[in-house]
Amino acid sequence: MADVWRFVDGGAVDPFESNARMPIMIRHVLEHGPVLMTSVWGQTHLNVGWFDDVDSTLDLDACERLGVEVIRRPMYGGGTAFYDVGCAVMCSFLQKKEDAPDLDAMLSGFQPIYLDALKRIGLGEVQFEGSSDLRWNGRKLGALTGQDIVVCHSVGSFINIKPPNLDLYLQVVRVPDDKFKDKVVKDMREYVVTAQEIAGRDVTYEDYRDALLAACRDVGMDVADGPLTEEELSRVKHGARKIADPAYVRRISSERFAREAPAGTRVGLGNHKGRKLCRAGVAIDSNGVIVAAMMAGDMHVGPPDVIDRVATALVGGSAADRDDLRKRIATVFEADDVHQADALMGVTTDDLLAAVDKALSVATG
Repeated sequence: MADVWRFVDGGAVDPFESNARMPIMIRHVLEHGPVLMTSVWGQTHLNVGWFDDVDSTLDLDACERLGVEVIRRPMYGGGTAFYDVGCAVMCSFLQKKEDAPDLDAMLSGFQPIYLDALKRIGLGEVQFEGSSDLRWNGRKLGALTGQDIVVCHSVGSFINIKPPNLDLYLQVVRVPDDKFKDKVVKDMREYVVTAQEIAGRDVTYEDYRDALLAACRDVGMDVADGPLTEEELSRVKHGARKIADPAYVRRISSERFAREAPAGTRVGLGNHKGRKLCRAGVAIDSNGVIVAAMMAGDMHVGPPDVIDRVATALVGGSAADRDDLRKRIATVFEADDVHQADALMGVTTDDLLAAVDKALSVATG
């Protein structure tokens, strides 16, 4: 950690500009060195994971009717999350792959720093479950996850600092039946915990930011203020317009998949909940051959195109040849370039295959 880390205090951000900053920060990492960013959500919105099927997690018509913005976060996995204005704070640590080649090691290296930062704001009882989830008495405060973002490795986090409007959330979300089967607390209202509740006082963005900076500096990280330049701000605004495109949100959409399936095919959709939720869509012809496929789910896996490549590999496979379908998935998902920050808590080839099996069962019905 000898390099100088550029610290960007993002403050209150809308979801489009927040995500549009990432490519600008990646460019800085490649050209100059590592970056640490912090921010707090400045707009109520729903944040769809890169691999998520937007139609299985959200009622987009209800979102539009109630004025809730929806964004798909570029490249980053995980599930769909609801962020109310001022209720969640975030950070990102970005490094070149040459400087942090082992994503697992990078993630584990920041875990004690992050726990120290939480302790400084009265959250010393919070612990990791697996490598990612931050929990208190079985309830989820947030997460710290590792992600392969093509040319960089990222360790990023969010924590809930005060209660969001869950009445609003429950009007727009679609929760799969098996999504919370392995959670200690079933009810969403009890499952989410906030820093305010744990600490017994208000926890502000400034509290979080300052505690994180202090924890980083205490382990010898050289962190220097580096606000966005005028040129960078201009590029952020340009990128935000692209991310706001509704087609971007519907990058993975089961409704669109079914609508665009080739004429005469039978379509099936299925979920499988292993350690993470996997979702598959298939369109099969009269001979039982997969002519189109869709893969989705709540997962942190890289590179960002891997699940799309799995779907492509399934095309041409026979619904009757399960061994061949497994090989098609494994050829992509078990390749050397694919990895997850926590394999023990991640998705497997057999999880993806189980989702495909369920989709095929519906299609062949």
